[in-house]
Amino acid sequence: MDFEEILHRFPDTDRQNVVRAQRVWSARRAGVELDRTVAPDVLGDSLPVAPAWPNPTEPTGEPDDEQAYQDELADRQRRINEYDEVTDRLGIPQVRTAEQVLDLMITLRLIEVDMSHGNHALRLATNPPLPTEVLPLSPEQRAEEDKGRWLSRYGRLAQRVLRLFVDDVSGDLSRVTLATSLDRLAAATDSDPEDVRHAVQVLVEEGDFSAQRQGARVDAERLVPHQRFDLVVDPDRFYADRISVQLNRPVERSDY
Repeated sequence: MDFEEILHRFPDTDRQNVVRAQRVWSARRAGVELDRTVAPDVLGDSLPVAPAWPNPTEPTGEPDDEQAYQDELADRQRRINEYDEVTDRLGIPQVRTAEQVLDLMITLRLIEVDMSHGNHALRLATNPPLPTEVLPLSPEQRAEEDKGRWLSRYGRLAQRVLRLFVDDVSGDLSRVTLATSLDRLAAATDSDPEDVRHAVQVLVEEGDFSAQRQGARVDAERLVPHQRFDLVVDPDRFYADRISVQLNRPVERSDY
């Protein structure tokens, strides 16, 4: 994500200087000794183009290291093939260098080009398009993207609902059942009942929570905001699937 970081720090930089900065960053990560007496533009132009797909670390001879290396190589090739399939369907060149990544981001409108002053200044798009708007996705990929956006939108609120079950000090569950309603959850989390409905659905989708009435599961989508129901957590699945959250717990350490 070099280009995103560069343009976040230095918006309206022209393409040539963005490319130079990325080459310098890439060389530093690779451990290249850079001549600090050389002018930045000359230094950037002298460095090689960074690959878009770094090679896995070579095996060191440790047990199972060779197999791990081969697995990483195979995974790298799998990801390249996935990207190649998308770029082929878009009718654009395959991405093999970092600078081609920059061109791809411009093509997909993730980066805007301002040519009003003739210097082709780049900046991050203020309203970037959704993947489903610019990529030739399959129905399965579109469904996955839609679900990801849904989780991203309501995931944080889902965590606020979850915290109603967690002891702030120990990070352990303080209850397994909460008799409530969407209206009550909205008041407890300072949010809207319809947003809470989706947050409850996020928790249910993750598998360790369920919405119940009289012991039978109910669909949170069909609940009326004032309707009472029990939000129930399965402790075994909760502890198996989640990392314990501990807030404001004092650090205990031996004296020096």
